[in-house]
Amino acid sequence: MSISTVWDITMAVKPPRACFIDFPIGSPIGKPHMPELQRQMLRSIFAEVGKFTPDWKMHELPFQWSEDGSRAWEEELKELYRRGLGTVAAHVADHSRRGEALIGQEHAFAVRCNC
Repeated sequence: MSISTVWDITMAVKPPRACFIDFPIGSPIGKPHMPELQRQMLRSIFAEVGKFTPDWKMHELPFQWSEDGSRAWEEELKELYRRGLGTVAAHVADHSRRGEALIGQEHAFAVRCNC
């Protein structure tokens, strides 16, 4: 079972059993710290398993990120990525000034960097 948050990519790849949820990338099972909603979503996903037929079709799940159906999360996510890229660039620049190369050291950087 594939849970997708990106319609176009899933349509191109066509995994055998795909459920689409219109949530931000990286959050296919909902917001953090909402275990009951996450359990409800998982139950819904498992209920879809028996509904797949040999003809490929992506199943859409009925959940919304915002109670009012707003897609404001798209701009929030874009801003988060913009800030995140700036943070990564700042880390790379800081390590470069100290003569440390990060290329090939990504895992170590993620584990030990406290800057």
